Amino acid sequence: MRKNDKNNAEYIRSTLKPLDKKIALPDELSAENITALVSGKEQKKNKHGKVIAFKAIGSVAAAIIIAIGIGAFVKRPQTSAADQAPDIIMQSEAPVSSNSKQTIIDYFTTLKSQYKNNYNLYGEIVYNSAVDGVVPESGIMKDDAADTNTSAAGSTSSSHGTTNVQVQGIDEDDIVKNDGKYIYVLSDSSVKIIDAASMKLMSKTDFPSRGSNGMYIYKNILAVVGHDYTENNQTVIEIYDITDKAKPKLINKFSQDGGYFSSRLIGGKVVLLSQHYVYPEDIKLKNGSAVYEEIVPTYTVNGVCQPLPPDAITILPEQEKRSEVYTVMTSVDLDSDNLKPETSAVLGAGDNVYCTAENLYVCKTEYNYTETVTDDVVSVTNDGPTTKIHRYSINGGAFKAVATGEVDGRMLNQFSIDEKGEYIRVATTTGTANSVYVLDKNLKEVSKITDIAKGETIQSVRYIGDYGYVVTFRQTDPLFVIDFKDMKNPKIVGELKIPGFSSYLHPFNGYLVGIGRDGDDNGATDALKVSLFDISDPTNPKEIDRFIVQNAYAETGHKTVMDCSEKDILGFIYYDRRTGDSQLATLRIKEGKIEHIGSYTNRKDGEGESGTVYSPDGEEIMLYDKTMYSTFAIRRATYIGNTLYTVSEHRICSYPIEGGKIIASLDF
Repeated sequence: MRKNDKNNAEYIRSTLKPLDKKIALPDELSAENITALVSGKEQKKNKHGKVIAFKAIGSVAAAIIIAIGIGAFVKRPQTSAADQAPDIIMQSEAPVSSNSKQTIIDYFTTLKSQYKNNYNLYGEIVYNSAVDGVVPESGIMKDDAADTNTSAAGSTSSSHGTTNVQVQGIDEDDIVKNDGKYIYVLSDSSVKIIDAASMKLMSKTDFPSRGSNGMYIYKNILAVVGHDYTENNQTVIEIYDITDKAKPKLINKFSQDGGYFSSRLIGGKVVLLSQHYVYPEDIKLKNGSAVYEEIVPTYTVNGVCQPLPPDAITILPEQEKRSEVYTVMTSVDLDSDNLKPETSAVLGAGDNVYCTAENLYVCKTEYNYTETVTDDVVSVTNDGPTTKIHRYSINGGAFKAVATGEVDGRMLNQFSIDEKGEYIRVATTTGTANSVYVLDKNLKEVSKITDIAKGETIQSVRYIGDYGYVVTFRQTDPLFVIDFKDMKNPKIVGELKIPGFSSYLHPFNGYLVGIGRDGDDNGATDALKVSLFDISDPTNPKEIDRFIVQNAYAETGHKTVMDCSEKDILGFIYYDRRTGDSQLATLRIKEGKIEHIGSYTNRKDGEGESGTVYSPDGEEIMLYDKTMYSTFAIRRATYIGNTLYTVSEHRICSYPIEGGKIIASLDF
């Protein structure tokens, strides 16, 4: 190795090494392996049979390639113009339940050996980063990850608001809950219980862990889920008896290793998921073997900690390389006074979760690249993304790995996957085109539609009964209607092209509502648009009305949408680019028309300070109000009867739901 290359390689290693513990990168992108790439030696073939070679390359060029790879991996871009779509890879290998401590020890001993070989001998290093495009500037894109047939989801009739979920009957954690009398607000790691009628703060309960992600209300039980980084990275659930709203009582606490991934409430059981990393370089060997207690996740029940037993750990079918990531899954029964959680773990990570009453799907996008070096020139071949899907049955709270499969392309978010009867529907993008796959319960391919809207990318997906709705975008917004009545022969039966795109689709009283961006013949503009689609004739979808807000964009996440379909009212949160104000807009959607009822802000007159945002090169981007990211920014909206509530981090305000001036406010 040339001296300068050696010095620069060591500099890269020392600079990136601290990030290994902070950013969940694959081991191919660890500081040690990045240093190896810069130093460079020949590699072996990857799964596509292509040679991966790393000779001595210029350290500056190598550093640029590596930096791009890491940055793209962390951001997980959604779109691509460079992906080359390989043939679909379908698998249905049976997962392996270990039932043997030695099996797991051998697994991680080998993983440690592979890691050392990768670094010392430069073998089997395969890029797995997301250098394939640009995330759309704004719109409702992704959530923590998620859920089944959504034909009725989002359109439930009740006298009070609920969390907007993907699957009716499967609740999702949220920072605001509403039981029809009290409103529960989770902010600053504490839960505030508010009497909605009097706007009186009943109690404030601190969540002792370092951070909180969401909560559930079930009967007289409050369950708060969060994370704790004080010692190890752990996911925590604390359970309170809130029979007395003024004095919540902690009755149970449970934690498990790994960062918070996702959760659901099914009946009275909370399904809690975390991801726990075992770093190969940190595995300590004793007599040549890994130590069991140090390589498996632990869980703690009311202060008593213990490692998962071998029969609670599942090893998924081996693919390209062994996984160092556990997905830890627990079912906590809120109906039981004695906390007896069902905990298991699977070796394999995920980035989206979809849950029904019977099945849990963990989906993982993998970005596949091949690098070759000829005469010190680096060539990067994009082999295209693939999505691994793992299905687990949920039986009385216990999890069992049932099937695993893989499809070509990447999912946009949790709404890309759906279960209907015995089939699973999945929509993916490769960057050059889009596809929809139908799989059976064993995750084997049944049918597919490929090459949908070549050159465009999926912006939103929604499945409603026998039909699927897919929005793609490049310059215009094609809304495709897919007929799934015959799962073995799905067909595109309708298409509508309009300017802009919808980044979230919401079923509402027989209509389909799209929230996203307005556009013109040249593409998207800086205006927010709500489209009302008539989907009564699947072969002829129509945009029958629209609501546009100039210089604005919608808040991200489906949980920011308030569905009050019983009163024909839909609410959503948006930001005004000119002022930075966070606002809630309410619309009446009835008889094919959109009526703007009102827009609300939680900032009182005189509060806030204006400023200017500049780009890195000094160009003025927008004026903003410093309250945009502060305690006054509206996070959620809900309702009880005829009263609307807008919730900020430290304030709740009430308004007449049919529009009008503020009724009351409460700071906490």
